[in-house]
Amino acid sequence: MSSPGSSPVRGGWLDPSKGFHADVQPRKRQLAFALRSLCRLLRSTDPHRPGDTPPLLREAAKRLGCTQDSLSRYLNRARIPRAEFIKRLYDEARADATASGQEADITLEALLALHTSALDEQRGRDHPELDDQLDVLTEQIKAPCAACENRHQKQQRDASRLRSVRREITRLRTEVAELKAERSELRATEAGLRADLAALRAQPLLPVPRPPRDRQQRTKDTRAARQLVAQATELSSTGREDLASTLIRQTTAEVMTPAETALVVVGLRQHPGGDQLADDLIHVYGRDQEKEDVMAVAVELHDEGAADDAGAILRASLGHRAGVAPRDQAASASYRT
Repeated sequence: MSSPGSSPVRGGWLDPSKGFHADVQPRKRQLAFALRSLCRLLRSTDPHRPGDTPPLLREAAKRLGCTQDSLSRYLNRARIPRAEFIKRLYDEARADATASGQEADITLEALLALHTSALDEQRGRDHPELDDQLDVLTEQIKAPCAACENRHQKQQRDASRLRSVRREITRLRTEVAELKAERSELRATEAGLRADLAALRAQPLLPVPRPPRDRQQRTKDTRAARQLVAQATELSSTGREDLASTLIRQTTAEVMTPAETALVVVGLRQHPGGDQLADDLIHVYGRDQEKEDVMAVAVELHDEGAADDAGAILRASLGHRAGVAPRDQAASASYRT
């Protein structure tokens, strides 16, 4: 008998190369070979194990209504099982084989004939008329089945592809979960910053005439800018530069005034590793915001002593509105410098 389920299982209780005790007679060995082949058709029903794997000895014994020791003796020693065990094993093996697209290469009648011959051998009786039939059955058991082997190889390939797909699905789910967590963190940070800025702007000013650069308003602008710079640089220091850049772009565009935006640029320049974030902010703000806001930011930057940044944000705005390519903008900036 040969089938995908009966392919060699090396080193386990289903190992086809496992030998017999010296007291096992020839007819009992033929019966044992047939029983082993049927056992290799069994599939595990343990939900914690892959579906297309053989069962453990204890699982097979439980399904067949016997002890582990009894099953081992049936397969490897002189002990001959009852006919009821033979029928139960045949039914279980055939059901699992059919579910896997396989088939048992021995009939129940032939199996019971082997069983009867082994019993007669054990009792000292002989049936010469069965010898030829048993020899034919023995050859059938040992003969390879090309169709079964091809099905088994296809099942192995399909199982390998399925495992690869499952690993990829797991990786993508992990990546999606991480992105969702980052998005939630960004939203929470942005919400907190909006609340802080709203609270700062809600503080009443003293009823005194405001000079050209009101100190109280200036303090609010500085505090708001420092909060944003602190949060962005903390994100950047942990390797989340994209998240930091997104936070800065959205907050300066949607929440902050031009004066606060200019102070954010200055604050980033004062932090190690903040230059790239400042450059990105200048480029995006100059490209996307209204020219009045860009000019206001440039004036604030110039007043803060950041003339280079003031020129850069104006060039970013002019280059975008004139449709200048990035390479042409760089050349223009070099020329003006």
